[in-house]
Amino acid sequence: MASKDVNLELEKRVACLYRVSTMSQVEQDDIPMQKRACKEFIEKQHNWKIVKEYSEKGVSGYRVSASKRDELQRAKADAESGLYDVLLVFMFDRLGRREDETPFVVEWFTKQGVEVWSTQEGEQRFDTHVDKLMNYIRYWQSSGESQKTSMRVVEKHTQMVKDGLFRGGKPPYGYCLVKTGVINKKGKEISGLSIDTEESKIIKKMFDLIYLEGYGGGRIVKYLNEKGILSRTGKQWSLGVANYILRNPIYKGYMVYGKSSKQETGTAKKMDPADWILSDERIEELSIVKEEVWDKVQQIRKSRTPNMVSKKDSIDNYDMVKSHTVSGTTKSPLLFVGRITCGHCGSPLTTTYNYKTWTNKDGTVKKKLRVKYRCSGKALGKSCEGQTIYSQDKIETAVLDEVQVYLEELKKVDMGTQIDKFRKHNMDSDSITLKKLQKQIDSLNEELVALNKEVTKSIMGKSSFKPELIQSLIEEKNNEILDLDIKVAALNSLLKEKNVEVMEMQELQKHIPIWKELFDSVNTDRKKTMLNSVVQSVVVFKGYVEVEFKIVLKDFVTSSDSKGCETSTSALPAALIMHPLNKMMVGKKSRVTI
Repeated sequence: MASKDVNLELEKRVACLYRVSTMSQVEQDDIPMQKRACKEFIEKQHNWKIVKEYSEKGVSGYRVSASKRDELQRAKADAESGLYDVLLVFMFDRLGRREDETPFVVEWFTKQGVEVWSTQEGEQRFDTHVDKLMNYIRYWQSSGESQKTSMRVVEKHTQMVKDGLFRGGKPPYGYCLVKTGVINKKGKEISGLSIDTEESKIIKKMFDLIYLEGYGGGRIVKYLNEKGILSRTGKQWSLGVANYILRNPIYKGYMVYGKSSKQETGTAKKMDPADWILSDERIEELSIVKEEVWDKVQQIRKSRTPNMVSKKDSIDNYDMVKSHTVSGTTKSPLLFVGRITCGHCGSPLTTTYNYKTWTNKDGTVKKKLRVKYRCSGKALGKSCEGQTIYSQDKIETAVLDEVQVYLEELKKVDMGTQIDKFRKHNMDSDSITLKKLQKQIDSLNEELVALNKEVTKSIMGKSSFKPELIQSLIEEKNNEILDLDIKVAALNSLLKEKNVEVMEMQELQKHIPIWKELFDSVNTDRKKTMLNSVVQSVVVFKGYVEVEFKIVLKDFVTSSDSKGCETSTSALPAALIMHPLNKMMVGKKSRVTI
């Protein structure tokens, strides 16, 4: 009986901890493999018995801090309460891969009186200073391997995307998987993307709702759900899914990588679009939306969130980047809400409703709901000499008549020639500048390669340059490359804007002859979008309105007056307004009595 008591006293209670870094490892049954190895190891020991198991699925031991790993924290809490005597893992890197943290986590367990064992590497002890050093070296090596693995993965995905290759996984909405006939190293056939006929129709509709009718993400979701159009999962659409689609460059034919970055907390951080990696060339067969339309939609969406400016666009002392705003449309039934203001106090005119009531001869009382413009400043008690309420019919009739006059004058302009001039004067020079900048970057990269080779020689005493000088030169070259990269990104952004401007001019050129007929046949949202292409702003005063028209041919077009003189518009800010051929001063507003 005494012998049995001794055996019970010698029995060691064992807790096993299993961890895999990615969900793909979960699907590949890596956890059961670790569990089996641990149980087989325990069976070979004398009086070891499992009392607890901890499983971490899809948790990186390198990216995620120990303090953020719930299962590891439970294991620590149970160790403090004396639940087990041995903590067993398949390999020590299951406890973590951070050289600045994991060695101390392991040592913490031993200080609680818990033995830390690996099925492959034995027990980790801290009896001597050498033990501590070996423990640190193990995790330093493990951390280095994680960093190298991460860099290899990033580089692999970057190269695949630049080459226009699909990286795998579920296809984006609007696409389906097709076999490519290419066999990978594992003997599996690689899949590629192909446009899904039905889903692509929904994608086109979503972009058209913004581009043609000025919808926002919320209105698009409401539209799809009210129409009974379900998402791929068979559920209703959410704003998050819609926004994810609307910002994905795949729909204009570009593979993309790096839209988000994993943080130490395990969460994903959205990256600035300027930092995304896109395929070097547009993939025509994967394009669902025209590139110019996709870019225009991004401009419209960005203009509605003015504080969310790309860091690449906020460049000091660099005049290539210009402010670009796009007047959005609203849900109001009034045509100019969003671009109409009070000329007396500067406040926006908003939408208000009232009822007109009258009594018919037969005694029946009738009511009619009327929509009107209201000065928001005066309504809120702001000092204003103007009216509080303005008639919808008076303002809109006057402005639309003036728009028609403006368009009649545009018919006299040789738009095709002017668009070609715009390209030549505004885009060709930018393209040349872009090539020059890229050549400078290539040259600096060659210099960097030479300097890095010189570092090794300097350390070995075979160079006439000191390591400090070489390091200073390397840092200087890296800074020069960074500055040029920023300029290249800015210039690319500017060229995108100009491509959109060309597309808008071409659309206007196409629609000028039938503009009025088309305008009269479309819904209110489309009317607003059409007006947005020609009207910059409307300012209302007592008795009259001032209409600003957008410059159609910016920065180089000249307007001839009756004396044959030419007035250049090149000094005017982009998106100011003018009547191109009506012999008015450039930039003068059109005043209409109401």
